[in-house]
Amino acid sequence: MEIHWGQKAQAYVTPLSNDETCVALISRDPRMRLEEAWREFPKLANYLRHAEPSSTERGAVTVTRRLRQVYRGNFALAGDASGSVDAVTGEGLCLSFRQAIALADSLEKGELQSYQLAHRRLARRPDTVGRLLLLLDRYPSLRRRALRGLAEDPQLFARLLAAHLGGASPKFLAATSLRLGWQFLTS
Repeated sequence: MEIHWGQKAQAYVTPLSNDETCVALISRDPRMRLEEAWREFPKLANYLRHAEPSSTERGAVTVTRRLRQVYRGNFALAGDASGSVDAVTGEGLCLSFRQAIALADSLEKGELQSYQLAHRRLARRPDTVGRLLLLLDRYPSLRRRALRGLAEDPQLFARLLAAHLGGASPKFLAATSLRLGWQFLTS
């Protein structure tokens, strides 16, 4: 996946096959369309100039939404119905699958309260990442500094990605956070 960050939008480019590529646009402007977005991403536009669309342009609103409770009685919510994280995190389906596993475990035990706790724990990391990415979107100077720091320390980006994917111990997270803070201060 490639991520291109412009002044008003981000473009996510994901190969689907040898001859098809998905281009997703995320913007705070609900009226922005790909045609207008190409001005934000001239290199990407040039690269895709001969591409033929294989589907119509679609759009949806993406937000972070938290519910106080995701079950009542013998009824439980999972996936986007149980709250959602902003699409900028790339966590939608993965989070839904993790919630489904937690719900199955809770149903096996016969107590949905454990699902409520697991649900809250599972959403914490993607929610934090989403808030951080939206903060970078809102403040271009902060974004430039963060990207410059990550460019100077590519291993830090790999560590942050590992943390985002959930493969990190508290010690690893603490060390990575310190390294990120130092890089941010010195770049």
